[in-house]
Amino acid sequence: MSRAARSQLPVATPNGEVHIPLPRRVGVVETPAPTAPADATILLPKSPSQEEAERKQRWEAWQRRIAWGAPALVTVVLCVIGLTGPGLWADELATWGITTVSWSELWKQLDGTDATIGPYYVLIRVWTTVFGDSDLSLRLPSLLAMAGAAAVIGLIGIRLGSHRIGLIAGLTFAILPITTRFGQEARPYALATLAAAVATLLLIRMLEGFTLGIALAYAVAVAALGAMHLVALLMLAGHGLAVLLTKRKLLWRWTPSAFVGLIPLIPIILIGRRQQGSQIGWIPFTDLHQIEAYGLEFFGGALIGGAIFALGAAAVSRERGAVVAISLSVVPAGLLMALGSLTHIWQQRYVLYTVVGWVVLVGLLLAKRGLIAAVATLAALTVLALPGHASVRKPAFRYQDTKAVVALIERDYQPGDGIVYGLKDRGPGVLNRDVIAHYLPENRRPTDLLVDRPMRTDGWMVASEHADVAVRLGETRRVWVLRLGEYGDPLDDLDGSKKDVLKERYDVADSWWTTGYTVALLTRKEPV
Repeated sequence: MSRAARSQLPVATPNGEVHIPLPRRVGVVETPAPTAPADATILLPKSPSQEEAERKQRWEAWQRRIAWGAPALVTVVLCVIGLTGPGLWADELATWGITTVSWSELWKQLDGTDATIGPYYVLIRVWTTVFGDSDLSLRLPSLLAMAGAAAVIGLIGIRLGSHRIGLIAGLTFAILPITTRFGQEARPYALATLAAAVATLLLIRMLEGFTLGIALAYAVAVAALGAMHLVALLMLAGHGLAVLLTKRKLLWRWTPSAFVGLIPLIPIILIGRRQQGSQIGWIPFTDLHQIEAYGLEFFGGALIGGAIFALGAAAVSRERGAVVAISLSVVPAGLLMALGSLTHIWQQRYVLYTVVGWVVLVGLLLAKRGLIAAVATLAALTVLALPGHASVRKPAFRYQDTKAVVALIERDYQPGDGIVYGLKDRGPGVLNRDVIAHYLPENRRPTDLLVDRPMRTDGWMVASEHADVAVRLGETRRVWVLRLGEYGDPLDDLDGSKKDVLKERYDVADSWWTTGYTVALLTRKEPV
C-alpha cells in the first residue's frame, strides 16, 4: 500500500481516540464566494405603478415632440408644393439682383437704398454663394423659416399649458395659405415671423420667471427681428402691453431687455430714415379699402380669414397666454394702420408675424373643447383654406407673371432683336431689366439698346439710359418693349423721348398682356 493510501486510514491516538482523516480532493481549487461591496446597489424589480409612470413620461415626451414636429413637417410639405411654379416678382428680383454684385458693390447699394433689410441681403448673398441663385435656392430660406416658426408655435402652446394647445396652434399656422405664400417668397418676411415667434416664446418664459439668460436671449431675438425688417419692431408695443396687463412688475426688467435688442439696430435705423422716401414713398395712405383688404386677404383668403378672426375673438380672456396672443395679433397691425394714415408705410406683409398670435388664440380655444371638436374644426379650416392655397400659387397673387413675359419673348426672339424698357412705369418699373437678365441666357436675350450704366453700379440700383434714343435705336429692325402694368397702347406714357421716337420709326406688330406686364413687339416702318 502506498504512503498516500495509508495516510487516509483511521489512526488510533494514545488516549484511545480514533482520528479519521477527511478525504482530499486532488486538483480542485475552492474559491471563496464573492462578497458584495459595501456600497453596492441592489436593483429591485419595478412596481407596476412605477412602470406605468415611466410609460406615461415617455408618451408625454413623444406628445411634446409631435406638438412642434408635426406642424413643422406639414409646413414644409405645403410650402414645397408649387415652390418654383410662379416666377420671381419684382421684390424677389430685387433680392436676386443683390446677389449678382460684388461685396464692395453690395455695401454701396445698402448705403443708397434698402439698408433696412440689409442684413437679409447679406444673409441671402452668403446663401447663394453656397447654393446658387436659382428660384428654388432663393426661396428655400423662407421655407425653412416658416417651418421653424411652426415648430416654435408648437413650443409656445406647450409653455401655455399642454401639447394639445401647441399642436392645434402649429397645425393651424401650417395650413394657412398666407404661411405658404411667404414661405415661397425670397423676401425677409418669413424670417421676421420666425424671429417674432421666438421672441414671443421667450416673453412667455420671462413672464413665468425672469432670468438673465432669458432676457439676453430675448434681446437677441428682438435684434434678429429688426435686422430682418425694421417695421416689424412694432411687435414690442404688443409685448409691452402684454407685460403691463399680466405682470406689471416685470416692466422694469422687460424694458431693458428690449432696449438691448435695439442697440445693434441703431445704424440701420439712422440710415433707413434717410432712405425712407425712396423705399416706401410709393405706398398709398391707409384708407377704408386698405382696411377691408386686410380683413379679406391677410390669411390668404376671405373664408379662412373670417374663420380665424372668429375663433381668435372667441378665445379672448384674461389668461396670460390669451393676453399675450391678442396683444401680438392686434397691437402691431393697429399701430401700422394708424401710422399708414399719416405716412407711406402700411403694407400687410410688414405685420405678417401677427399671425402667430392669431393661431395661438385658436389653439387655446380648441384645446378646451375636446379632441373631437378640435379635429373637426381643424378639418373645416383645412377645407376653407383650399381655395386660398390654389390662389397663392398663381402668378396673380404675386402681382406679376414674369415667366409668361420670358416665354413670350423667347418664343418669338430673333437674333438682332433689341429691347426698350419702361423705366418709370407705375410701381417698380426700374426692375424690368431683371426679368430678362435673370431668366434669359445671353444668347437668347434681346440687346438692351438704351443702357449706359447697368443696374446696381457705383451704388445706384437704377440703370441710367442714353438720352439720344434715336441714335441708340440705329437700324435695329425689331424692338421689344417691356412695361410694368397693363397698357392699351404699349407706348402710352413711355418715359423720356422713347414714345415719340418709337412711334415715328416703328409699328406695333403685336402686343400681349400678362399678369402685371405689357409686352410688345415693334417692327421698323418701311421707308416711303
